Amino acid sequence: MIEILFEDDYFLAAVKPSGLPSQATVDKSRPDFFNTLKKQLQEERGKDFYLALHHRLDRDTSGVMIFAKNKLANEPLADLFKKHQIQKTYLCLARKKKKLEEKWIVENHLLEKRDAKTKKMKMVSVKSGGDKALTHFQTLKIFDKGVLIQAQPRTGRMHQIRVHLAENGMGIFGDDLYDAPTTPKAERLMLHAFALDFVHPMTQEKIRLEAALPEAMTSFMELL
Repeated sequence: MIEILFEDDYFLAAVKPSGLPSQATVDKSRPDFFNTLKKQLQEERGKDFYLALHHRLDRDTSGVMIFAKNKLANEPLADLFKKHQIQKTYLCLARKKKKLEEKWIVENHLLEKRDAKTKKMKMVSVKSGGDKALTHFQTLKIFDKGVLIQAQPRTGRMHQIRVHLAENGMGIFGDDLYDAPTTPKAERLMLHAFALDFVHPMTQEKIRLEAALPEAMTSFMELL
């Protein structure tokens, strides 16, 4: 059963588990979060229940996602994302460096390229070309074998947080695409979409949606 975090007349927010694509893939037999959630809601409330997808999380990232509940809400929600008026906050467990800053910013340009070894598509920083990527980072807690980091992306590039940390020598535990620590071994990518902050376009209320850290991440902290 998918956990519903928030709901009003316009929007609905729910918690995506790790390992599930945000939306349908080429393989139609493979489950995805959006259609699983929509099916759950239609079974509860009737087959005409409306739900629209406006953003995505990486397959192995867990956390909060928000959807439009009716066609009237589509454009306002799309505008919030397009104009970067939704502040996304992520939490992750990453490799510890000897010199750790309390706060830092990474700003560069990222380009999608095929990895020569794995043949998978990944993001790399480039001197020219690519798309601007900006992330604010903060060290929240230091462990013996790792560190808990808060990341707030100001742009929405694919794998942005993962590549910004990996290229800074602070790869995220469980990352199978970018440079990452392997001891202790993580059962999943230790990256979680913790919160969304925005001003509700209909009511003008300040909204903060939080998805608690999953048990897999809290228990992994014990190993660190």
